Amino acid sequence: MNAVKEGFELLDSLGISREVQHLFSAGLREDARGRLIADYRDEKGRVVDQEILAVTNQKLSSCGILHLPPALPENARTLYISDAIMHLIFMVQRKIGRIDFSYAAFLMVGANLDKNLLMMVIERYPKKVKIHTLFGHSLIGRIRDCKVQHWVKGLDGSFRVAGNKVVAIFKGKEFWMEVGEFSLRNHCRQVGLRQTVSTCKPIDKNIDNFYSFS
Repeated sequence: MNAVKEGFELLDSLGISREVQHLFSAGLREDARGRLIADYRDEKGRVVDQEILAVTNQKLSSCGILHLPPALPENARTLYISDAIMHLIFMVQRKIGRIDFSYAAFLMVGANLDKNLLMMVIERYPKKVKIHTLFGHSLIGRIRDCKVQHWVKGLDGSFRVAGNKVVAIFKGKEFWMEVGEFSLRNHCRQVGLRQTVSTCKPIDKNIDNFYSFS
């Protein structure tokens, strides 16, 4: 594990507290150029790609997952799922004064949301664990919210965009909704599915994710 005492210079410069850095330190390392590197792995634990954060840019991992359980699965109360470790770090920084993350776990899925890898991790947790997704305000992010909800229910579905509408194909039926109205909550209401996954997004819809606040 990286030494939290000294912290990460880049995160220090971005205003991330040592307390928050400690929650994610096991998944981060610095390279010789001062960039932060997070390794993403396949189902056999092999490194398949990396998420990289530099001063001026961020690269998402194209495949694999990164799982950080500060709390053991049997003790976890919440599981936060995002496409990037940096998005989770900045969300926790903004909310740590109001939310206790001692019993939280974090799962990063990169740019490619892989159902098998996602469920491999989720199935380690008790069914009572509360799942929160952080995929941003973009349409792709909102569709990802819905996919996670389907999968944790043991269901499946597909989505496509037709003009200014999202078409969801669920249980053999098509459901159409305006792009601007599409969300996990509205989708669940439309198809008659009980929502058990919560979304965590910036209040300002013009800001896609919490890292954008930095």
